[in-house]
Amino acid sequence: MKSKATIRDYYKSVENVSDEDDEMSQNETTNQYIPLVQEKGRLRTKQYHTMDVQPLTPAAVTAETILKNLGSRLEQRKKLILRRRWLVDVEFVMAVIGISLMMIENELFYLDPSEKMSTISLVLKTFTSITTGVLLIAICLYYQTGMEIRMLDGGVDDPFAVTPFWTYVAWIVEVIVCAVHPFPSNIEVVFVSPRGHSRVASIDGILSVLMMFRLYLVGKFIVVHSRLLTDPSTQSIGALSRIKINLFFVFKSAMSESPGILIVSVMLTMYTVSCWSMRTCEMYYTRTEESQGFSQSMWLSAITFLTVGYGDVTPQTHCGRYIAIMTGLCGLASTALLVAVIAKRLEQTRSERYVFNFLSRIHLENKHKNAAADVVKCSLRLWVMNKQGGKPTLTYTYFRWKLRNAVREMRSARATLAENEESTVGVIELSHMISRMTVSIEKSLEAQNRMSEQMTKIEKELQDMRSHLK
Repeated sequence: MKSKATIRDYYKSVENVSDEDDEMSQNETTNQYIPLVQEKGRLRTKQYHTMDVQPLTPAAVTAETILKNLGSRLEQRKKLILRRRWLVDVEFVMAVIGISLMMIENELFYLDPSEKMSTISLVLKTFTSITTGVLLIAICLYYQTGMEIRMLDGGVDDPFAVTPFWTYVAWIVEVIVCAVHPFPSNIEVVFVSPRGHSRVASIDGILSVLMMFRLYLVGKFIVVHSRLLTDPSTQSIGALSRIKINLFFVFKSAMSESPGILIVSVMLTMYTVSCWSMRTCEMYYTRTEESQGFSQSMWLSAITFLTVGYGDVTPQTHCGRYIAIMTGLCGLASTALLVAVIAKRLEQTRSERYVFNFLSRIHLENKHKNAAADVVKCSLRLWVMNKQGGKPTLTYTYFRWKLRNAVREMRSARATLAENEESTVGVIELSHMISRMTVSIEKSLEAQNRMSEQMTKIEKELQDMRSHLK
């Protein structure tokens, strides 16, 4: 029986053999699993270094071996998913700590503008840089873990064979977004206001505002801890249904379950971030007073978020203008979500729609019957008046007018009833129709079987009569 060999030993043996022994080695390893790509220049993980090469002979491929390999792969996949969740927790914690330290440093600057080169400021910025470094490392490990999961699912040991191009793009973008933060120094540049005034100020204000983009990690944190993902069967069901369980899927599920709470939370978060960013831009580069800057930023963010725009307060910096544009776009998105939720709440459910259609059908049928009865009564009354003869009177004209209205109402009710029946075909009607069709088909099959039995009896009797005649 052949001994087990690792993939690395296999490639070393292939490189060391001579040209004469190459054909023999190929014949001996014909029944072994050969990776899709060569080993040179590929990123490998620890578990794939020690992966044994099993000969795919009929004796080795047994149900016990398959179940053992499948169980080990599922266990390894579970460990990778838990590690990825732990990395997301580290990203979230580091992002929150970094943002908190940045906000504390900014508040100290608002109280004392000469605080930028103090020891407290440098210490806070240093810890912010440390948390940023840990965050970037966690992001890289997160994407590496995702590659290992894809490699394990695909049964290959090359990440480039199973990782799409847009994953690398998302990796680079995420690293760039999370790398922005105020550095442990005081870098000052010349800023020009929209009115043309020049001023030397620190770039920490812009870096602090850009650092708020890290809040997207809150959504990732909610996704990995959502009950839709913590359930062991979720990933299997999503894979079988070809549906990606991601942030958008969890967001739509939350919108279906509790749309009011979700929309209010999103709107308050957007408004709070907009107020803080507007206040930071204005106070860094215009030296506005604390109370005035806070109140003006709240008012400006509110009228911009609600797409009102009175024009009494305007941003005094380019940074503030960009924040106002982003606030307006967020307000439009929140309004669209709110309108969608209200429209969905006002829409009738399937049961309510069925009851409404049933009641409407009863009302139209009664209206049609009453109109038909009026047509009959008016027709008889006019026929009696015509038999009696005489000149047309006011009563005769009244009944003719009533007859025309009754005919018109009867036709209208009949047309509306037909339209209602055509447009209200739902699941219940379809189920009733399918049940009736099933019963009809069964009855026809029974009748056909009885006819075939009778034909068989007739044929048998004919054969008996022929035998007697002979």
